[in-house]
Amino acid sequence: MHERISSRGKVALVLQGGGARGAYQVGALKAIAEITRKKRSPFEIVCGASAGAINAAPIAVMAQDFQVATWHLEKLWRQLRCTSIYETRSLTLLMGSARWARKLVAGAAGLQTMGGLLDYRPLRDLLEKEFNRRRLDQAIHSGALHALCITTSSYSQSIAVSFFEGSENISDWQRARRVGRRTRLEPKHLLASSALSFAFAPVEIGGEFYGDGSLRSTSPLSPAIRTGADKILVIGTRDEWHWSAHEGLPTGPPTFGDVAGHALDILFNDNLEADVERMLRINETLALIPEHVRHKSNLRPISSRLLTPSRDLRDLAKQHADDLPRTIRMLMKLVGAWHHDGRLESYLMFEPAYVGDLIDLGYSDTMNQAEDLIDFLG
Repeated sequence: MHERISSRGKVALVLQGGGARGAYQVGALKAIAEITRKKRSPFEIVCGASAGAINAAPIAVMAQDFQVATWHLEKLWRQLRCTSIYETRSLTLLMGSARWARKLVAGAAGLQTMGGLLDYRPLRDLLEKEFNRRRLDQAIHSGALHALCITTSSYSQSIAVSFFEGSENISDWQRARRVGRRTRLEPKHLLASSALSFAFAPVEIGGEFYGDGSLRSTSPLSPAIRTGADKILVIGTRDEWHWSAHEGLPTGPPTFGDVAGHALDILFNDNLEADVERMLRINETLALIPEHVRHKSNLRPISSRLLTPSRDLRDLAKQHADDLPRTIRMLMKLVGAWHHDGRLESYLMFEPAYVGDLIDLGYSDTMNQAEDLIDFLG
């Protein structure tokens, strides 16, 4: 981490996963557009994984007009429903089908097992409609965009793969269980990055199978660093952790649904927060090293800011839980997550009221830090 790269100072935007919580990032970006009031994007490097990849793409593609990019992204999210992301009508049949269960477990009758509980065709169609290849080429050639990085998890090689496109002076990289691979980005890369394990089937790219980018992303800030960032703005999707008194903790054992919600929490957030802390520690260490010695190291200080929700998004999700499609509510009840802590719903609920509240919260939280962000973004 913190490899020395010869480059002028650049600001990177890092958007990690979070399912429906990605709407919070949209609100934050809307506020940043209002704070900066600039047409050209303040982010020359844009990196995303999972739902963060879906948000990263339009910000990068429309780097020449950041104001329009954030307006379009908000409009898109406010129109979403669960059926815009995954097919729900057939879920009841799948849940009640013994034949589907046999296929899932053993591939009965010589049929291939299904790759996921939910059909991602609506999301695939949406990404193919929204991704503008021509605008991405223009953003790169104009210099408004230095790099776009989309991180996926390779099931074939058990590594994190960051597909990137951008300036010709960016080289491929290989680190511990993570690689950077230059490619011509397409909607299938975004789909692969957001193909949540178990929920969605893997996506085939070049003969390999890929899934959710957060799954093996042990160092989410690495793609931004490797492509030349000197400053990194991270927009998270989980509130800051606070110690809970024993009397405030659940008294019963967790259900399967509770465990699934915690698994998503870990997948989307833990590595990101740990990587930000690691960067801060390295910066503090470098500050103690005299300047005439520091240049001998392959490390360099990198400024960073982490924006996170000011309130627990599980509470928002519980308020809107009844907005979920009937089949998803049935699934929640089946796995023991219905009317629990709201964690699982907070990641799966792509419904207007909940999405709108997240956008508004992201906007408000970010506007409250306007002065600091103006200084940070220059």
